[in-house]
Amino acid sequence: MSTVWEAVRRARAARDLDRLPEARRILGDALAADPFDSLLLTELADIDYRLGDHDAALRGARAAIAADPNRIDAYLTAALVLHLDDERDEALRLVRAALRVGPNSVSALLTLAQIIAGGPKTDELRAEARAALHSACEYAPLDADVLAHAAESYRKLADSAEARRLVERGLAQNPLHVELLELRARLEFEDFSTRDKAVATLRGLLGASPDHAPARRLLAEIMWRALLRLAAWVWFFAVAVAALSMWVGPGVLRVVTPVLFVVVLGAWIRVFRSLRGQLPPRYLRKRLLRRPEALLGLCGLVFASLIADLGAVVLRSSLVGVGYALLIVGVFGASLAHLLLFAAWLRRFGDETDRDAAESYALLSVTALVCFGFVVLGVLGALRSWSRAPEAFPVLAALLGVVVVTLLLELLLVFAVGPRYWRRPVVYCAVLLALLALAVLGTRWSFLRMAAETFTGPS
Repeated sequence: MSTVWEAVRRARAARDLDRLPEARRILGDALAADPFDSLLLTELADIDYRLGDHDAALRGARAAIAADPNRIDAYLTAALVLHLDDERDEALRLVRAALRVGPNSVSALLTLAQIIAGGPKTDELRAEARAALHSACEYAPLDADVLAHAAESYRKLADSAEARRLVERGLAQNPLHVELLELRARLEFEDFSTRDKAVATLRGLLGASPDHAPARRLLAEIMWRALLRLAAWVWFFAVAVAALSMWVGPGVLRVVTPVLFVVVLGAWIRVFRSLRGQLPPRYLRKRLLRRPEALLGLCGLVFASLIADLGAVVLRSSLVGVGYALLIVGVFGASLAHLLLFAAWLRRFGDETDRDAAESYALLSVTALVCFGFVVLGVLGALRSWSRAPEAFPVLAALLGVVVVTLLLELLLVFAVGPRYWRRPVVYCAVLLALLALAVLGTRWSFLRMAAETFTGPS
C-alpha cells in the first residue's frame, strides 16, 4: 500500500505542475504491479479525463467502481465524461450514486449542480441544483475554489445575483484567485451597465496570469462582438431607410437619412474608441493581422456602408428601384463582411482559438432576429395596403432574408468547426439546413417580388 500511495503522491505532484503525461506514466507503472487497485484506477481515470482521453477515463472509472463501489471520485469522473458525451441521464445517475456513498461530499454536490446547469433544466432539476450548491457552500464557506465552482453553476442557472455574491465572497478570501476574477469579468460583461469594468478586470487578471486561457478568450470575445456590431449597424441603416420609404416621401427622407447616417457613423466611432480604450496596446492590430479575412471583412464593410448610403440618396430621387437595389447590395456586402469576421473569430491560430463563445453568439443572434424581425415584418405586411409605397415591403423582406441567411450560415459554420460539434444529433444540422433553404427561397421570392412591384406596381 505504501508503494501505491507513493505513486499517487508523485502523480498528483506532476498533475499540479501540469505535467499530465508524466502523471499518467507514473500511475501506469504502478498499475502494472497492481492492476486492480481502485485508488490507482481512479487517479488514472482523472488524468485521462484531463488529457481529453474520455474513452480511457470512462473505462478506468468504471473499473475503479467495480473494484471499490465506495470510491466517490470514480463516480464523478465517469459522470463528467458521460455528461460531455450527452449521456446526461446516466451521468446524473452516477453522481447521485456518489452522493448516496458520501452525502456530504462537496465535490459530488458541485458536480451534480454542474451537470444539471449544463443541460436542459426543469423546475425540479433547478431546485435540486440549488439545494446542492447551497449545501456545498455551507460545508466549505471559506474555500475559494468551491465558491468559484458554485458561482459558475449559479450563473448557468441564470441566477447572476447569487453568482456575484459568491464571487465577491471568494475574492475576499483570495483576491488573486484567477477563476473567480475571470468569472467576475464574465458576469460584468453579461451586464450591459458594467462591461467597461469587465475589461479592466480581465486586463488585471491577464497582467498577473497572462496565459489564463478563459480570460484570453473572453477578451477576444469582447473584441469580435464589437467588430461584428459594425455590420449590424449597416443592416440597421438599410432596414430603417427602407421602412421609412414605405411611409414617408422624398422630402422627409432628405431630412431623416442624413440623421441616420450620422447615427451609424457615431456608432462606428464609439466601437473603435471603446476598443482602443479597453484593449491592451496593439491587441486589436495583432489579432487582425493574424487573420487576413478579418481585414478583408472590415474593408468590405466600408464599401458596403458607402453603397447603402448611396442607395439612401438615390431613393430620394425618381430612381426608386435603383435605390432599393443599392440598399440590398449594401446589406449583402455587410453580410459578407459579417461572415468573414465571424469566420476569423472561429479560426484557430497556432494553438490558440477564440471560438468558444461563438456558438452562444450565433444562437442568440438567430433567435433574436427571428423573434423580433419577423414580428415587425408581419406587422408592416399587415399594414402595407395603407402605406405610401407598398412596393417597399418586399425590399424589407429581402433585406431580412439576406441577414437571416447570413446568421444561419454562421450557425452551421459553428457546428462544423470542431470534432465535438459532430457528436450533436444529426437532426440539429438537418433543421438548420431546412431553415437555411427556406430563408434562401424566401429571399429569392422577395427579390423577384421587389423587381415586379417596383417597375409594374403592387398587385
